Amino acid sequence: MPKVLVIEDEPENQLVIRMILETEGFEVVPVEDGHQGFDAARIEQPDLILLDVMMPDINGFDVFRQLRHSADTQHIPVIMLTALAQRWDVERAVRVGVDDYVIKPFEPDDLLASIRAALRRCQNGGHQP
Repeated sequence: MPKVLVIEDEPENQLVIRMILETEGFEVVPVEDGHQGFDAARIEQPDLILLDVMMPDINGFDVFRQLRHSADTQHIPVIMLTALAQRWDVERAVRVGVDDYVIKPFEPDDLLASIRAALRRCQNGGHQP
């Protein structure tokens, strides 16, 4: 069963994501902020990371940059989750190299499709650090 690290500071969002993923057989490792998320990524070695962009301590783009600069985590696919839906926000995420960008609120099926596609790409050698 694939392990997904969920870095999300809003408890309600974290609970919803956890329920969606666990129902589909994913193992979920939830953390509440970016610093915990980076540490958890190194320790847990998840198959995929769901990363909120707007967090109080460190934003998702900074966490993503840390993940990509660490040999322990640079191989892990990352999907950003955010309420930022402006075109430039999406373009910035694509430009820095995230695997996908899911806008909140999202449909459970859309989130699952994004996760499955990123995992497939990674298994087929599509994600390169």
